[in-house]
Amino acid sequence: MDGASIIAKALRDQGIEYVFGVVGIPIVELSLAIQAENLKYVGMRNEQAASYGASAIGYLTDRPAVCLVVPGPGLVHALAGIVNAQVNCWPMIVIGGSFDQDQVGMGGFQELDQVEAVSKYCKYAVRLETLESIPYHIEKV
Repeated sequence: MDGASIIAKALRDQGIEYVFGVVGIPIVELSLAIQAENLKYVGMRNEQAASYGASAIGYLTDRPAVCLVVPGPGLVHALAGIVNAQVNCWPMIVIGGSFDQDQVGMGGFQELDQVEAVSKYCKYAVRLETLESIPYHIEKV
């Protein structure tokens, strides 16, 4: 089983119903896996709108929704909704795409220390390092 399928299944197992996102490299496979797990995927035109959509579900249902964004600029564009959810105590999960582990610190595609960028505005931020750890981290968020 690949990482995208493991993430999608773990989200479903935790009762997640909605995912808001902007599809792009490298999250295409994850968006397809999410839909294959029968989660409701809402395609948005930009990451800020996706983060506000996910935070609105948290506000309305008191259950987290997911904001799925591409790495680097996609995550930066989602910060407005992330901060809005944090300030208002609305549950939301943000999944930012990434580049291969062996490219860390070498200028990987849209490289940004995403954990550092969001850690001030969320309760838990982590870069997944192994496939085996995915269900644990999804449950923890």
